Amino acid sequence: MASFATPALTALSTVNTVRRTLGGVRDIFGPDPNRDLERQRELARERERGVDLYRQAVETRQLRDAQDQEAADRRRDLEARAERMALEGAEGERQRRRALRRAVARQRAQLGSQGLSAADGSGEAILLGLVREAEEDRKQSARLDRLRLKDLEAEEQSAYRRNLLELTRLSDRHRIERLAKGYG
Repeated sequence: MASFATPALTALSTVNTVRRTLGGVRDIFGPDPNRDLERQRELARERERGVDLYRQAVETRQLRDAQDQEAADRRRDLEARAERMALEGAEGERQRRRALRRAVARQRAQLGSQGLSAADGSGEAILLGLVREAEEDRKQSARLDRLRLKDLEAEEQSAYRRNLLELTRLSDRHRIERLAKGYG
C-alpha cells in the first residue's frame, strides 16, 4: 500500500505543478480568444432564449386576458338576452291570458245572444276548446324559449372551444419556434 501511495502522491504533485505553470503561461499570453468567443456566443444564445421565452409568455398572457375579457362580455350579453327572453315570455303569457279572457267573454256573449248557456254541453265544449288552444300556445312558446336558451348555451360553448383552440395553436406555435431555434 505504501509503495502505491508514494508514486500517486508524486504524480498528483506533478499535475498540480504543471497546472500552475500553464495557468501562469496563460496569464502571460492573455485569455484564450476561442474559449472567450464561445462563451460570449453561449451567453448570447441564452439571452436570446430568455427573450423568446419572455415574449412567448407575454403573448400567451395577452391572449388569455383578451379571451377572459371577451368571455365576460359575452356572458353579460348572453345573460341580458336570456333575461330579455324571460321578460318577453312573461309578457306573452299575460297577453295570452288577456286574449283568452276576451275570447271567453266574447264567446259567452255570443252564446247568450243565441239563448244558450256556457254551462250547456256545446257552450262548454267551445269554451274548453278556447282554453285548450291557449294552453297549446303557451306550451309552444315555452318550447321556443327553451330552444332559444339552448342556442345561447351552445353559442357560449362554441366560443369556449374556439378560445381553447386559439390557446392550443399559440402553444404549438411557441413549441415549434423553440424547437426550430434548438432550445427544445
